Amino acid sequence: MRLLTIAAFFIVMQVQADTSSMMDTFLSVKSNPTTRMTAIQAGEDRATLCGYCHGKNGNSVKSGVPNLAGQNAEYLFQQFSLFADGTRKNYVMERLAKVVTPEDQINLALYYGSLPVLPQANVHSSVRGKEIYQGFCFACHGENGLGSAKLPRVAGQKRDFIIKALTAFKEGDVHRNKSPMVAIMEKVNREDIEPLADYLASLNHP
Repeated sequence: MRLLTIAAFFIVMQVQADTSSMMDTFLSVKSNPTTRMTAIQAGEDRATLCGYCHGKNGNSVKSGVPNLAGQNAEYLFQQFSLFADGTRKNYVMERLAKVVTPEDQINLALYYGSLPVLPQANVHSSVRGKEIYQGFCFACHGENGLGSAKLPRVAGQKRDFIIKALTAFKEGDVHRNKSPMVAIMEKVNREDIEPLADYLASLNHP
């Protein structure tokens, strides 16, 4: 048993090292205009399969599936590893993440991050939602909801997806219990989730 524990430890350490090395490669590709453009073009070619759910232009065609367009590229890239190792749970994405090559992960993240988020039809802002956002969310996701390298853009995200995600955090979904969002959503009333989603979905920044 002790040998198995030690072996597992070294496997985890190797995965962490590989992930760190991949991020270094990602940042190198992103920082060079020539390699970044090449990666974006390759990502467009590779994104056909993703388009069935996330839309050909990264703007989701399914209400409960998130937009990828305009999402922070570093954040997107990190999500591949989280799906692949089971930290993030989604039947389809867990399987796709395990077979997508590191090169394709870089290309797809940069491609989707380069696309504009399109305004959503029949979505209206909410004064109450804005109040909740400014009270609980802006410190991490930014004043305009654009997030950061480690945190997702929420501006212009699909309304139904936001509601689904926030409700899961609120209800303490076992697959999300390591996220700081669980503690935050404990302070947000259930009836404020939809107004918050309305506000975020209506934000449309470049």
